[in-house]
Amino acid sequence: MMFKGGYSSYIEETVSIALIGFAAGIMSIIIKGFITWYDEIKVKEELNFKNHQIELALVKSQLDPHFLFNTINNIDVLILKSPELASEYLNKLSDILRFMLFETKTEKIALSKEIAYIEKYIALQKIRTSNAHFVNFTVNGATSNQKIPSMLIIPFIENAFKHVSNKKTENAIIISLLVEGKTIVFECENKYNENGKPTLESNGLGNELIAKRIELLYPKKHTLAITNQKNTYKVKLVLSND
Repeated sequence: MMFKGGYSSYIEETVSIALIGFAAGIMSIIIKGFITWYDEIKVKEELNFKNHQIELALVKSQLDPHFLFNTINNIDVLILKSPELASEYLNKLSDILRFMLFETKTEKIALSKEIAYIEKYIALQKIRTSNAHFVNFTVNGATSNQKIPSMLIIPFIENAFKHVSNKKTENAIIISLLVEGKTIVFECENKYNENGKPTLESNGLGNELIAKRIELLYPKKHTLAITNQKNTYKVKLVLSND
């Protein structure tokens, strides 16, 4: 009987130790999972904070006083020559300001709204040149169901206008937007004088800041290629909405 009692105690101790070990293992997994979850939250919060900072800098960069003053002055000149045309451009400027103030507050907007902004921005820029073929902007593919973070591609276009060399050159700026399924392909190139290469970091929103924002919003779901050769500065951005 003593042997059996001793054997029973041994079994009980073994089971107890096993249960304790099992419980410790479960607790270890739970704690590890909690730490991982907490770390992920911290990373996400940090990324959201950085993204907010970048977006804030991005929005501020759009309020370019030179663009606004030049546009207003050009519209002012048009008032005497063509009041109807001046009114049309004034409405475009109003729409652009409304877009910057309200559409940038949402996480994503319809791609069609971004395209409408680009078209109005190009129209206002073209007031300063009599060259009807100064800019070539094309859109292909089904854009109606696509969404995109607001002002994601516009800075590239603004930089192209800032650094183009000759406004009398045909197709001095070529912009294209292609939608293939859930993939958006954006290309923008501008010609410049070889004696005056563009310095994108000194004016407007720099490429480094733009690239950081794209990386935060499309991690491992984008490619960004920037080339500068043969007096042509070219940007190609591919976004995947999968």
